[in-house]
Amino acid sequence: MEAKESVQTTSTSEGRRFASSVPTHEATGVKPLTGYLTTMMHLAKCYVGTGIFAMGEGFRNSGLILGPVLLAFLALLNLNCQHILVKTVIKVAEQEEEDVKPTFAETVEYTFETSSIKCLQKHSTGLAWMTNIFLCCTELGFCCVYFVFIADHLVQIAENNNLMEINNPSNKHIVLAIILPPMWASTFLGNLKLLLPLSIIANFLMWAGVVIIVYFTVQDLDPSAWTTNAVKPIYRLPLFFGTALYAFEGITFVIPLRNEMKEPEKFLSTFGVLNVGMTFVAFLYILVGILAYWKYGEDVESSVFLNITAENKILPDIINSMMAIAVLFTFTLHMYVPFEITFPLFYRKYGPFKHTRLVMIVYRSIPVLVTFTMANVIPFLGLFISFVGASAGAFLALILPPILELIAFKGQLSIFEIIKNLFIIIVGVSGSIAGTILSVKDIVEKFLEEYS
Repeated sequence: MEAKESVQTTSTSEGRRFASSVPTHEATGVKPLTGYLTTMMHLAKCYVGTGIFAMGEGFRNSGLILGPVLLAFLALLNLNCQHILVKTVIKVAEQEEEDVKPTFAETVEYTFETSSIKCLQKHSTGLAWMTNIFLCCTELGFCCVYFVFIADHLVQIAENNNLMEINNPSNKHIVLAIILPPMWASTFLGNLKLLLPLSIIANFLMWAGVVIIVYFTVQDLDPSAWTTNAVKPIYRLPLFFGTALYAFEGITFVIPLRNEMKEPEKFLSTFGVLNVGMTFVAFLYILVGILAYWKYGEDVESSVFLNITAENKILPDIINSMMAIAVLFTFTLHMYVPFEITFPLFYRKYGPFKHTRLVMIVYRSIPVLVTFTMANVIPFLGLFISFVGASAGAFLALILPPILELIAFKGQLSIFEIIKNLFIIIVGVSGSIAGTILSVKDIVEKFLEEYS
């Protein structure tokens, strides 16, 4: 990467300037425009990750019957919020004389800046900063999960082959220390062209993982599970809420995906990319969640791959190795996002530097070490997933988009649309608070149980 500021700046008719860092998916410069099917594949690719492998545990907190219903409901809310965000971006772009493609944070800043509410106008820049902070927190939360995910799978391989003591809590910390150097080194690639092959490999392994899960979980299912595990106590639902939102946390990808389409009007249409793609993704989540919880019941792990056993241990070891490699490469891509959001701002304020490459290396290293430390402090995969989804994920996916619509389209919304947006905000806020509190409570209890 060149030692210069990766900033998009576009003048507008009012003398206003869009100047923001370029997120991962916009950082590659001029790219060929994509068609309907290609964009659909990219959308599905953005959503198939560690979250789908945790849906079995998500359903353990909701039940085989209630879980799919609630997941479909949250998917519908999430889809609606994605539509809202894209429509708001389109409105912001149309209000400028020149061709602009505002980012999520720029859309927030411009929408609040043009609001009739003085307080929102005054703090529009701060709210844009807060959006970027939540984006970075979400990505770093993903990276913490990836550290724990890889460690869990490698620990199982080591224990299967008698390389480590069975069920020793310190095993995970040892493995975390072992995997730190390669994960740290992978973040120094710093160029999406170099990351592209890793992305292709990671996506292939992820989709192979979904096929493997379905193959193993459809065998020897117990029909009685539908009566014994149909509905779970209501106090566990906030954890399900967090897991589901973590899995659906891809709202930041919809803006660049639409921007790269040959026919962007096909993105939001009735049978457009967003509706069809999200329907497929929701179906996949429900399928994997049902099969995983149906097969393994209360013993289902935070990654269902950890449940897969066979008389020949070689197969589970191969599967766990595949997933560890896939998530390692995914970690590299997600760690790229906070850097691309924050480093241009840091460079603009404190640069240019005498030793820019050294500064960039140190700057890239800090979030890696932070996520590594967090993974060691909270080495519980499922609870970490719920925490990330319920905290930062809820704000970006459910709370912020309806607020943007209420402000950007003030006076144009029907009573139904206003009530719908207020309802989504209430669901997002209440679910976020309850999910975050319960996740933290369970993390503390789990920590005391493991290390007492």
